Amino acid sequence: MNYKYPEQWLEGVSKGEMIAAEIRLRIVEGTITPDTLLTENQIAKEFNVSRSPVRDAFKLLKQDQLIHLERMGAEVLPFDDTEKKELYDLRIMLESFAFSRIKALNNEQIVKELRKQLEMMKVAVKFEDAEAFTEHDMKFHEVTILASKHQYLKTFWNNLRPVMEALILLSMRTRMSENPEDFERIHRNHEVFIEAVAKQDAAKLREAFHLNFDDVGEDVDSFWLN
Repeated sequence: MNYKYPEQWLEGVSKGEMIAAEIRLRIVEGTITPDTLLTENQIAKEFNVSRSPVRDAFKLLKQDQLIHLERMGAEVLPFDDTEKKELYDLRIMLESFAFSRIKALNNEQIVKELRKQLEMMKVAVKFEDAEAFTEHDMKFHEVTILASKHQYLKTFWNNLRPVMEALILLSMRTRMSENPEDFERIHRNHEVFIEAVAKQDAAKLREAFHLNFDDVGEDVDSFWLN
């Protein structure tokens, strides 16, 4: 498909972050294949920048574990089903822990914010805007992360976020063009999340995880924190 990174998401970011965002999307999509050697000169010429922001971009992509830095540039690491599965495994672990933290909180405001983000997701589908859908889907799942008031959890989530965002964006672009009716199912699954948080129902939360992650995770129960 060779999708480009959304320009509206690049407002206010540095040149290095902009370059990293575009290359990250290509690696996740598979346009840039494993073992490809990316050189500073090559990337600097493509993006019409000096080598300094390219080095900044490579550092970010190394943090994402998408490249390995070499003396002559950067070697692209594999990002296939195994890496995607591991990414979702980590996401389940983080969200499970967040849910366990917010069970003791007054969750009225949390539920309100979840419903707000879900409504924005529905609007995005109505206007066939995969970028907006991805943005609000990420914010939906961040609600519980932020509500947990756990600084290290937030840090781990932020480290995971760039690659997860790219993966979701590509998936939503494909679904919106090839399988738009699937969004009804996605919306219902998010409703289960909201119901679970509203009722502080651990069994319902487990159901929500199964609905949302069974297509990518083999054993959701193994990540559940009682």
